[in-house]
Parts: sequence; structure tokens; C-alpha cells
Amino acid sequence: MKRKFHKSIRLKKELYQRPETPCSVTICSKDKKRIFCNRKFTEESITLLKKITCKNEIPIYAYCFMPDHLHLLLSASLKKGIIAFVREFKGLSTKIAWKYSFEGTIWQKSFYDHFLRKEEDLQTTCLYILNNPVRAGLVQNYEKYPFSGSLVFDL
Repeated sequence: MKRKFHKSIRLKKELYQRPETPCSVTICSKDKKRIFCNRKFTEESITLLKKITCKNEIPIYAYCFMPDHLHLLLSASLKKGIIAFVREFKGLSTKIAWKYSFEGTIWQKSFYDHFLRKEEDLQTTCLYILNNPVRAGLVQNYEKYPFSGSLVFDL
């Protein structure tokens, strides 16, 4: 009997620990459930994001809570790497979700990441993330979307 092994989609672990390396992360909900259509849950998730960002000194250059996924543009800090930060956020936000009658896990197992290359501009990438609700037809101007922003820049 052949055993199937899960192929790792991660780059070298050290890269996720480097404070100077911005990374775009997309975390999808389990089964594409539209968990962030619940306004109160989304607002509490944003509060959680701000709290653990501050505690771990993680720079969040941009965030955007879409109905069934979350976009983050962040870097590691000296206190916490990206993988550990995402794991902490997913765990704590799941506990919050249970208060809103969600059951079990709310997140897909892993997450998609893309480290910015030298030629990729940080603020241009922030604006790309912030404009996700515009491209999805949720708002006409990203500034009108209540579930996105930056914890670093005044955009």
C-alpha cells in the first residue's frame, strides 16, 4: 500500500522569520464559507488582528477582510514570524467565530503567500489589496469599505 505524503508549499522557514521581507498572505475560509458577511464577527476579527499585531510588533501594511477570505500584507517581527502569526490569528479568530454560532474550524488548512520582490512597490501592493472590494463589486471606492486598511500607512 502506497502512502500519500502532503507536499509542503512553504519556502525555507527562515524567510518567514525575516523582519525586512514583506509578504502578501491570503487566508481562505473553509469550504469558501462567507464568514465575513457577519459584520460583528468581522469587526471583532479586525480588533483581534490589531491586538495581536501590536503584541507581536508585526507590521500590517494592508489588510482586507473579504466575504470568504482575508488578505494581509505584512512582515515578520523580531518577536514572531509570519507562519506563527497566521497560526495565532486563525486559532483566536476561530474561538471568536464560535460565539457567532460557527462550528468547527472556519479556516482552510494552509494559506497562500507571496514575498514581494525588489521591483514590487510596497504601497502599490497595499493599494492593490485595498482595492479588492472594488474589483469584487462590493464598493466603488476602497475608502468606503469598512473592513480594510493599514496599520502602518495612512492610506
